[in-house]
Amino acid sequence: MDSHPLLSYNFHVFLDKAEFGFSKVSGIKRTSEPVTYQEGGLNDRVHVLPGPVKSSGTLHLERGAYAGEYFPFYFVGERLSCPLRLEIWNNANSQIGGKVYTFVGLVIKAFEVGEMDALQNTLLIDRFDIDYEYMQVSKD
Repeated sequence: MDSHPLLSYNFHVFLDKAEFGFSKVSGIKRTSEPVTYQEGGLNDRVHVLPGPVKSSGTLHLERGAYAGEYFPFYFVGERLSCPLRLEIWNNANSQIGGKVYTFVGLVIKAFEVGEMDALQNTLLIDRFDIDYEYMQVSKD
């Protein structure tokens, strides 16, 4: 099996068939809280057992603001009807050999406009928080 490290800047975000550009994506995680159990009669040790896996979380997305653009992530409190797909493409800029994260059960939690400073010549940034119920990880 020939595998190579993937570059973190080579990603594409899809909602259904529409592709959206983002400069940053974070909040992708899966966690588990272990359960400790102490046996009756044996007070000198505890057992640490695997707990349930939590595949839900909050995605944090950032992108430059655009004038006059329809963007589905502006509607805070709305449930998105289709999954969000985050594709990490390989070093040859192809989806083949990359990785795909699929998020389902999406609810737009927050939308925030970045800082505006008249003394700086920087892009205006839109930030979005999107809750997801489940995440699936797969190869291309």
